[in-house]
Amino acid sequence: MSILAGCAFRQGLRHIGGYIAFAAHVATHLRALRVPPVRGVFQRQLYFSGILGLRLTAVLGLIAGAIVVTQATALVGANSELSVRVLGWTVIGELGPLLAAIILIARSGVAVATELALMASNREADTLVSLRIPPMDYLVVPRVAALTLSSVALAVYFQVVAIAGGLGASALFQDASFVTQMARFLNVLSFAEFGASLLKSAVFGVAVSVVACYHGLNAPPTITSVPVAATQSVIHGLVAVFLADAFFAYLRFAVL
Repeated sequence: MSILAGCAFRQGLRHIGGYIAFAAHVATHLRALRVPPVRGVFQRQLYFSGILGLRLTAVLGLIAGAIVVTQATALVGANSELSVRVLGWTVIGELGPLLAAIILIARSGVAVATELALMASNREADTLVSLRIPPMDYLVVPRVAALTLSSVALAVYFQVVAIAGGLGASALFQDASFVTQMARFLNVLSFAEFGASLLKSAVFGVAVSVVACYHGLNAPPTITSVPVAATQSVIHGLVAVFLADAFFAYLRFAVL
């Protein structure tokens, strides 16, 4: 039992080291996006992860906003001002970045890990090396950049839709118009919290994309390793996102 625990611990450390190495490479090689083929990969990934994810994000945002206001009304009664505060705190501070990251993991993280694992099984990375094309610059940098930007964009879009849906539900259940609820929300909106939400979304995007790229490129060159890489990207991506969220929560409530 102790041997298995030791192996799992060493494997975990190796994965963490790989994540850090991938993130450091992306941070220091963003200039690769100037190269037209790399920029093309970035644009395609941005379209798939960001634009094609808007519909699902809108549906979940409307549902989440309505649920938050309904539950707040059930707990505090017809206190529209408090409901608006709860809506803003929940959607801006937590739900927006977190659900956007989960959508990104479910849609793009799996796709990226699968695609790169297939490339690894076909040894396409070795072909890039033989052509003097850095695999990390061509395969990882544009995907991490696109997923990070998509995470921020989806989080903001989710927040806008969720707040609109929540304020609409609040106006429906309480004695206040939508315009009045919107004015109250704008009064209680903290730009510092919104900025922290954007930062959190960017960190989540980096975590999701780095984990997916790492497990995809490091998959063994066999076709059976493809679903394993996809599964690892989901599990480890969720763990990374929730750990980062816990860290931000600690900074918010314990330090600040």
